[in-house]
Amino acid sequence: MADDSRHPRADLSAEAIAEMDVFELLRRLETDAARFGRSGPDPARLGQLARQSFATSDVASLTPASAERPAQVAINVLGLIGPEGPLPLHMTRWIIQRLSNRWFDGAGQGARADTAFLDFANLLQHRLIALYWRAWADARPEIHIAHGDGERITAMLRALAGIGLPGETTGDARLDSAKLHHATSLAQEVRGPQRLTRFLETVLGLPVDVVEWAGHWTALPERLQTRLGGQHCGLGSGAVAGARIFDRQSRAELRLGPLTLAQFHDFLNDPEAWARLRHAVLSAMGREIAFDLRLVLRAEDVPPAQLGGCQLGRTAWLSPLPGRDADDLCFAAITEERQAA
Repeated sequence: MADDSRHPRADLSAEAIAEMDVFELLRRLETDAARFGRSGPDPARLGQLARQSFATSDVASLTPASAERPAQVAINVLGLIGPEGPLPLHMTRWIIQRLSNRWFDGAGQGARADTAFLDFANLLQHRLIALYWRAWADARPEIHIAHGDGERITAMLRALAGIGLPGETTGDARLDSAKLHHATSLAQEVRGPQRLTRFLETVLGLPVDVVEWAGHWTALPERLQTRLGGQHCGLGSGAVAGARIFDRQSRAELRLGPLTLAQFHDFLNDPEAWARLRHAVLSAMGREIAFDLRLVLRAEDVPPAQLGGCQLGRTAWLSPLPGRDADDLCFAAITEERQAA
């Protein structure tokens, strides 16, 4: 069955209760109007049943609410009496003995057990258990969000994502929302390709892949180039042949796609998307590693070369291989101030 909002209702049958964690049960019983440990009505009365054996489940029973009394929850793992409780065990025996007594209310009323002391203990325990639950629930973000009071958790996530102060937001709602969604991942000191991929896919809404150890040539300044009989000329220690070196440790490649032709054009001609991508990469990875960007156009969308219908170096292919994605377009070092194609 479902409620008016079409959300499935929790299964609170006797079989389900016996296998349910006490915190899970209390969470399911709570509503926005009735919450344990808060001022106002409680969703149910919490207490214990007197027993001398160790519990095999967290919850002993759940009695549904009636017109005369609210729902009753008998909990095994929290409380004052029983083998797990702080009170001496002889107190539990004494309560059980009192329960064996029978009181007659009058003609036709029948007999009932003497539950006076157990009711008094449960009067105290209800508040103790409710406050214990409240302390646990207040530290659970999913419970705050489920009841519409997640502002405190949102503030924590904003701080983790680096947008906790008003001046730290980017003004881009999509980018700030993605940072908030991946706040715990961005806060990790250990960075990896999987985290970066998931973050960028959320930011751009496009498939992204990361190629590590992308090789590239790095030009050596003249002062660092080898000069025979002069500087940096020790074989095996500092000598380098030529004015550049090949490096795989300081650069990675972002592969965006495969894209449709419309997505390909939209991204190329959208300066906001470029700025969003650059900011996202710097936020997630910093400047320790440079990133190239390779746009991948899916094979079936590669257009034929026509005068006036393509851009040289961007959307023009003279003889594309059939069945192969076009991945020729690469932008080097997109995280630097100037991009080079």
